[in-house]
Amino acid sequence: MKMFARREVAHVVAMVGMLVLGVRCAGMEEVESEHPHLMLDNALLVAERTGLQVCVELAPSLQERSGELLGALESDLALLRERHPLWEKSGFGQAPVRVKLGCPGAAMPSERMERKGALVGPGVSERPSPFRTFLYVLDDARAQAVLGKEEPIRARAELMKVEDHVLAEVSTALVIRASDLGTPSFQETWLPTGVGLPPLREPAAAPSADFMPKVSGGSGSEQ
Repeated sequence: MKMFARREVAHVVAMVGMLVLGVRCAGMEEVESEHPHLMLDNALLVAERTGLQVCVELAPSLQERSGELLGALESDLALLRERHPLWEKSGFGQAPVRVKLGCPGAAMPSERMERKGALVGPGVSERPSPFRTFLYVLDDARAQAVLGKEEPIRARAELMKVEDHVLAEVSTALVIRASDLGTPSFQETWLPTGVGLPPLREPAAAPSADFMPKVSGGSGSEQ
């Protein structure tokens, strides 16, 4: 497993600081005073979140295996908690991890996804959900349509307006195959990426969307 230098242990603050995306929010209402607050000192990203929560959306054919699949995810999260040196510094240690079946919006992908700029989930929200991570688990047939032969895809799930013309990504989506759960690549690369941590192991061919989203210019287009 990759060893982390002190500068990498301190990297979490800088990492979440890069989640702010300068994009146009034309036609959106002004933020109300009770609006949730963006928090850049840990990986939960929203001050009102009290711990790491992950929601799971299953393909219809996998519903009967929900207990098995959620149990596998919980085991993978427990292993990540034990092994990742940034777990506590990221704010994940302040409460037990919670896994819930069903995600807000229930936006199960059904068509081929592109990695760059992918968005799966509620999208722009003035009051983000408590879920830091949205996990979409595909059966083989749907995975062939959505992923093809590609690895899992990391996408944006929720964007919160923090000021005029500025959105911040506050929830991440991971689109995976059911067979990915419990594998070393999911445990060491994709799961940490999905909760906002550096991977424990870099993939052989790094995914084009890494764990730090790129900053967009004021026009809203990807640079």
